[in-house]
Amino acid sequence: MAFATVSSAFAGGLLTNTNQNAVFLRNPARDAVIAIDGVYSNPAGIAFLPKGFHLSLSWQSAIQKRQITSNAPFYALNTENKNQEHFFEGKAAAPVIPSFQAAYVFNDKWSVSAQFAVGGGGGKCEFENGLPMFEQLVGSKLLGANATSYGLSQNLTGKQYFYGLQVGATYKVTDKISVFGGVRGVLANSSYVGAISNVTANNMAASTYLNGVSQQAAGAAGQYTVAAQHAAAAGLAAEAAKYQAMAAAYKDAATTAAQGAYLFDAPLTLDCSQSGFGITPILGVDVNLGKLNLAAKYEFRTKINLKNDSKNSSNVDDVFDAYKDGKKVRSDIPALLTLGAQYSILDNVRVMGGFHYFFDKDAKGSATDVEKNTWEVTLGAEWDVNNWLTVSAGTQRTKYGFGQKMQDTNFNVSSTALCLGATFHVSKMVNINAGYMHSFYNDHTIERAANITDTYTRKNDVVGVSVDLKF
Repeated sequence: MAFATVSSAFAGGLLTNTNQNAVFLRNPARDAVIAIDGVYSNPAGIAFLPKGFHLSLSWQSAIQKRQITSNAPFYALNTENKNQEHFFEGKAAAPVIPSFQAAYVFNDKWSVSAQFAVGGGGGKCEFENGLPMFEQLVGSKLLGANATSYGLSQNLTGKQYFYGLQVGATYKVTDKISVFGGVRGVLANSSYVGAISNVTANNMAASTYLNGVSQQAAGAAGQYTVAAQHAAAAGLAAEAAKYQAMAAAYKDAATTAAQGAYLFDAPLTLDCSQSGFGITPILGVDVNLGKLNLAAKYEFRTKINLKNDSKNSSNVDDVFDAYKDGKKVRSDIPALLTLGAQYSILDNVRVMGGFHYFFDKDAKGSATDVEKNTWEVTLGAEWDVNNWLTVSAGTQRTKYGFGQKMQDTNFNVSSTALCLGATFHVSKMVNINAGYMHSFYNDHTIERAANITDTYTRKNDVVGVSVDLKF
C-alpha cells in the first residue's frame, strides 16, 4: 500500500532521484558524509562508522504539481475555453515514500551495506483536463479541415517508478582511505491510462463533420480531374497541369479528412503498462583527513528495456506508436559521477558541498531532447547546538540541458531546492531526523510547430522523518 503511493524524482537527473533518505530534506549536501544515509550518497564512507550494525528507516511525504501552459491558434476554437492559451495541471500527492539503509561494520577493514529506495521515475500524476499532446492532436486536425469550432473530453493518469535494491562492500585500504564496490538492481514499472472522447466539430460529431469534408473534397477532386482531361484534350497543357495539381490537392485533403473521421469515430483510449529490469554497477572512494573528508562515487549507465503490455483502442495505436502492445522502449538511467567534501570548521560546526554530473547524452531512450548533460551543485551546513540537537540547512541547484523536445507525460525542468531541518539525538543508539524541502522551478519553453509553444514547470514540497539506529 505504501509503495503504491510513491512519487519520486524530487531532485536529480532525468531518471535519477538523489533524495533517498529524509536526511536529504534537512541538508542535501550528503556526498561526503560519514553517516548511515551514506549507504547511498557516500558508500565508501561507511568504513569510518563505529563497529556494529547501523540502520536508517525513512518516511517522506510529498505534494507535487506539474504545469504546462500551451499556446496554439486553434485553441480559440475550443467551445469550452476560447482562449488561445490553455493551462494543463497534473496533481500528485504521496503521503508515504519509504526507504531504508543498513550497514554492518565488521572490523577496521570490512563493511557491508544495503538499501532499498525509489531511485527514479516520475511517480503518479493525474491530469484531469488532459495534456497539450491530446488537444493539439484534435485541434490541428480539425483546423486543417476548416472547422470553426471543436470540443473534447480528455484525461490522463500516469505512473512511473524505478525501485532500487542496492548491496555492496566497503574495504578500508589504509587508516584514511576506503573503497566501495556494489551493485543495484532496478525494477522499472510505468503505466499510462487516459482517453480522448466526445470530440465534436462545428456542433456535430467530429467523425460526421470530417466524413462530410472528405466527401466534398473527393467530389472536387473528381471535378478537377475531369477538367484536366478536357484541357489536355484541347491541347491546353498548362491548364491541364493546373487542374491536375488541384485534383491531387483535393484528393489528399479527402484522404486526410477520412483518416481523421476514423480516428475520432470512437473514443481514443490509452491503457499501457510498461516493465523492465536493469543492473547498475557502483564504485566509490573516501579519503578521511580528520576535519576534512573527501569522497567520490560513480554509477554506471543502467540499460533498461521497457516492454509494453497495452489494451489500447486501435485508433490510439495509429497515433501514439510508442505505446503499442508488445513494443520495447529503451529507458536507460544515465551514468552518474558525484564528488563531495565535508569540513569541520569547529568541533560542532560542519560545512559541506557536492557536485553531480549526469551523463544524459549517453543514455538511450530519453523522450526529452538533451543538448547538454545535467549537473547539480549542493551546499549545506550543520551545527550541533548541544548534545541532543543538531540543526542544518542546505540548497541544491539542478541544471538540465534541454533542447526543443519534451514529453508531456513525464518532464523535468531546472530547479533550486531549499532544505532545512534538525536531528534529535535521543540516545547513543537513536537519532531522529526531520526535514522540509521546497523547490523553486524554472520555466522551460519549447516550440512544437509554427505558432505552437508549450511552457513547462513544476511545484514541489516534501517533508520527512527518519530514524537512525545503532546496535
